[in-house]
Amino acid sequence: MTETLALRPLRVGDAAEMAVVLSHPDLYRYTGGEPPSEADLNRLYGIQTRGGPADQSEVWLNDIVIVGDAQRAVGFVQATLPADQRSAEISWVIGRPWQRLGYASRAARLLIDGLRTRGVEQVIAHIHPDHEASQRIAQGIGMKASDVVVDGEARWVGFFG
Repeated sequence: MTETLALRPLRVGDAAEMAVVLSHPDLYRYTGGEPPSEADLNRLYGIQTRGGPADQSEVWLNDIVIVGDAQRAVGFVQATLPADQRSAEISWVIGRPWQRLGYASRAARLLIDGLRTRGVEQVIAHIHPDHEASQRIAQGIGMKASDVVVDGEARWVGFFG
């Protein structure tokens, strides 16, 4: 927990390193899918680094979670904000080798701090009911589970005022 952790904006050039970070099949146990290839991430990151759709109906914030002096990538956080930027749907993923080190909690807190600075008043996350680690992270940043279920995931909500 003493290692420096920071967020930095996603770059298309992160695809090779992130393909390794996201390569463990366990990461997809609750969300489905499979580990992306470097080519998949190149395409995805080319879209995500635009910052939002052409119609400007949303703002996309995508950050790489980096640790240590070498700024090694260990995961990512992201937020999608509607045009008014008063709320955000958030998510976080930390690669399997770096889990249980507190990185996800620290990264989520940094994401929340940045969103508050932007004037965001509400955050939403969708978490699988069996994903206890993500539930603990959500609780740690002030979110609470709601009764709403979307595609088998509980909606968690946090308010800041």
